[in-house]
Amino acid sequence: MPRKYDDFDDGFEVRRREPDEEPVPFREERRPVRRRRTEEPETKKAPLLIRIIAWLAVVAFCFVDGHVGTSFALRLPNKNDILMPQAVVSDRQEAQGVLEDGSAEIRVNARKVAFTVYFPREEAIASEKTDILSGIMEDDIRQIFGKILSLVPGSFSPDMKVLNVFRSGDTLFLNLNAPFISSLSKLGVKESTLFITAVVRTITENFPPLTKVRFLVNGKVTREGTPVDLTVPWQLPQ
Repeated sequence: MPRKYDDFDDGFEVRRREPDEEPVPFREERRPVRRRRTEEPETKKAPLLIRIIAWLAVVAFCFVDGHVGTSFALRLPNKNDILMPQAVVSDRQEAQGVLEDGSAEIRVNARKVAFTVYFPREEAIASEKTDILSGIMEDDIRQIFGKILSLVPGSFSPDMKVLNVFRSGDTLFLNLNAPFISSLSKLGVKESTLFITAVVRTITENFPPLTKVRFLVNGKVTREGTPVDLTVPWQLPQ
């Protein structure tokens, strides 16, 4: 069949399909389908004031529940005499009163311990047994030193006191205030030596591994105004 052209050439060729020619399938372009977004229903919140009241109620409930549960847990062992409130003390003074009474058993962390205390008497050194409520070593030494002072009444100023007690290795440092020096001066060389020796013997025999005691005044080594030498640690002869 002869080819026909239009008045202008547009680049396309039109031809007829032959009877025995299979038709070319037409391919339809698919367009994307947009899905509609399903809106979720909004959850309606309670007013702020109601939420605050609800939280406070929950906190109060937990507090009351914990208090009741703790009280029950503490009362239950008392039925079996596991805990005994009458054997518990609140401070050292109350514990000391229980210790002096001797009628009740002390069932706290502190324990009743007997110590041998040495002190000067009639130009010699005497000894005496004493019981204290024992805790840590430094506190025990404070109590023992106070006991020695009570056994030599009138020898030391009432203003004298122990400022610090600490140790390093086998040496104990006993830090006192200034009235300690004036009291030693009034005692003289012999009585001061007996007193220092009694303190050293008491500490080294009751608190091993301590073997030396160094006396300080207001945290410093005293070199003047003392009848005995306090510039070196004191220890008993081997």
